[in-house]
Amino acid sequence: MTSTGPHAASPSGAAPAPIGVALLGATGSIGKSALRVLARQCDRFVPVAMTANSNLAGLAEQVAQFAPVYAGLVQECPDAPATWGRGPECLVEAATHPDAAVVINAVVGAAGLPATLAALRHGKRVALANKETLVVAGDIVTRTAREHGAALVPVDSEHSAILQCLAGRQPHEVKRLILTASGGPFRTWPAEQIARATRADALKHPTWQMGSKITIDSATLANKALEVIEAHHLFGVPYDRIDVVVHPQSIIHSFVEFVDGSVLAQMGVPSMELPILYALTWPERVPDSGVSSFDPAASGGLTFEPVRHEQFPMLGLGITAGRAGGAAPAVFNAANEEAVASFLAGSLSFGGIAERVAAALHDLAALPGDSLDALLAADAAAREHVKVRIAQES
Repeated sequence: MTSTGPHAASPSGAAPAPIGVALLGATGSIGKSALRVLARQCDRFVPVAMTANSNLAGLAEQVAQFAPVYAGLVQECPDAPATWGRGPECLVEAATHPDAAVVINAVVGAAGLPATLAALRHGKRVALANKETLVVAGDIVTRTAREHGAALVPVDSEHSAILQCLAGRQPHEVKRLILTASGGPFRTWPAEQIARATRADALKHPTWQMGSKITIDSATLANKALEVIEAHHLFGVPYDRIDVVVHPQSIIHSFVEFVDGSVLAQMGVPSMELPILYALTWPERVPDSGVSSFDPAASGGLTFEPVRHEQFPMLGLGITAGRAGGAAPAVFNAANEEAVASFLAGSLSFGGIAERVAAALHDLAALPGDSLDALLAADAAAREHVKVRIAQES
């Protein structure tokens, strides 16, 4: 991460031209939130490149509204305009577009990794909502950012909170990071009931409105495991100094404990528009009237609970994979993506998600992970491992 803001006044003193933004995953939950922020900040930022995975109608509507100079659809669609980019490469094309100084990567899953690396190699600011980028190849991604003088700024609310709490502080002053988790829809359910949870049950998140994959990850606490790994790479803090606590109200987004015993927390209403805006303007803050003001009295009591690790094994599986390093985090992420997709498709039980991920880690965690090619091979092997085991069980 760099220490300067993205929006400086021109030498003449005139107001600077809006900064070009590439938005990857424009039609998803984060993408829609980002567009609301960009619409309110149109004097500072302008979308110049936009992509979607397969939502042709949604992207077409956004393109009509924002008129970017580049649009791309990852999944092949014969009805897509001939002028649009096509296929997975459109993510890299958008991320490296010469008119874009900032890239918001809101792609779901490891598919966002090539675009992140490409943007960083071009020295761009990457506002990262694609946590899988750092889970799969954290060392490579952070090294690429340093080598090219690029800024890697988190969009996840937890990591944005940590970034804000760390402002002006030195690494040796930090004792511990504490990430908060809502606990998801099954926070109080017994283990037997959790194992039998339905798709509809798992998609009822109590405090956040998110896409289906991340909502399921929140229900299993896999999302929190991914965030622990991401925090390790973003802030250089060892795993034994990163903790997780359940906070059902989702008002405190994370804590930082310092070596003198002081603890700072970042608070706010549960809206992704706040961390998106901060990722765009960091380290500066700009006025924005899109999110309602925080009312402490209206928020009610704030409570905290320990994680029930036995009922939510995905958190421990992911943190263990992060500690192991090498290919293990990539295996964890890929196996989870495939297992969640199978659960959403109705071919795997909710309890089967952790079972399939644990089996993949047992068999594949020791695969080579010393290069990007090796990590991508481990990713592919983990996906195949889950697919084959589910097919054998059906």
